[in-house]
Amino acid sequence: LLIYYAGHGYLDRTTQTGFWQPIDAEMYDDLNWIANEDLTRRINAMTANHVMVIADSCYSGTLVRAAETELPTGGEHDAWLRRMVEKRSRTAMVSGGLEPVSDAGTDEHSVFAYAFLTALEENAIALDGQSLFHIISRPVIVNAEQTPQYSDIRRAGHEAGEFIFV
Repeated sequence: LLIYYAGHGYLDRTTQTGFWQPIDAEMYDDLNWIANEDLTRRINAMTANHVMVIADSCYSGTLVRAAETELPTGGEHDAWLRRMVEKRSRTAMVSGGLEPVSDAGTDEHSVFAYAFLTALEENAIALDGQSLFHIISRPVIVNAEQTPQYSDIRRAGHEAGEFIFV
């Protein structure tokens, strides 16, 4: 399951809680806002083996924790992909950390969305989420004052699997 959210986000600095602000949200009334903690709880309960959230919104970094891992290369890559498909994954790729992100970009897309779409259009192999992130992060950092992140979703039942784009 791929969940893609592009829209406004908000960080409550007192509680360090991140929110998505849907189209019907009032600017200073959190009645219709979606707390990242609620999203995490629902993702944890899902029966889908692989769930990836792609969030292009301000303060979306509250959804992930930083985690760097080494990607396998060469012949190891295919075996690694097979193992990752078997394990439950709950990952997120976000357009920025605990910061505002740019709405401006190219072809009526944000900088993040444009880099994401371009990477998918130019790809011709099975690509795990982490490899996709490495392709798009540099163009985003170079063209905007934001730093994308990729990691497992905290407390959502991640078991080391990976979301694979085919």
